[in-house]
Parts: sequence; structure tokens; C-alpha cells
Amino acid sequence: MTLQQLVAPCGMNCALCQAYQGKGLACNGCGHGGERKACQNCSIRNCENKKAFCFECANYPCSRLKALNKRYRTKYRMSMLENLAFIQAKGLEEFVRQQEERYRCSRCGKLRTVHQDYCIHCAEKDKARR
Repeated sequence: MTLQQLVAPCGMNCALCQAYQGKGLACNGCGHGGERKACQNCSIRNCENKKAFCFECANYPCSRLKALNKRYRTKYRMSMLENLAFIQAKGLEEFVRQQEERYRCSRCGKLRTVHQDYCIHCAEKDKARR
């Protein structure tokens, strides 16, 4: 999988998504088309402007992205707008490297999901989210 396929247009690193990491959830990331109903119905992924990243669009940031950003900031302490700004400023490779460093479990070494306050692989609590 390429980095372009791993990071969604909204700035979500699919490798950090519970659907991507979870057993039996069968998601290969937004760049692969996604089999899951939530992926198929995603208004950002299905945007008529078809940009690789939302920041490439004249309507950036649109109301859909702002709503997603608000939800993720509140529930998961992640900002899609900050992710996109980072990608725009430093590039996709550096973004993925930084995310892997930030979300790597200190106990088992696997990537944590942003959707839980513990590692789904070893159950280690995320100290930053307590």
C-alpha cells in the first residue's frame, strides 16, 4: 500500500483507525475503496471534487471537514485540519513517520488506534489520554 492510499483525503491516517487495525473488520483504508458501509457512505471520500487531499480544494475547509474535525478533536484528541496542515507543510512521508512515532505503543510496539484509550493489541492504557 502506498502512503497516498494509507492517508485519507480528510487527513486521517488509516493505519490508526480501529476498522483498519481490528480483527475481522476488513478495511484496507480509504485509498483502497473500502468495503465497509461507513467508508462507502463517507461524504468526504465521495466528495464531487475528487481531490487527493481536502486542502487541494477551493472549498477548503468545507462544512463536512469542519464537522469531522470537531468530532475527532472532541472524542479522540486528533485534528484533521492540523493533520492536513502538517501534510501540506512537511509532506506525506514525514506525516506518516510522525504519526507512527506518536501512536506507537510503548509496551508491544504496535500502532495504537486513535479510537480507543488503550492499545487494542496488548491493552496498555494510553497515558496521554487518562
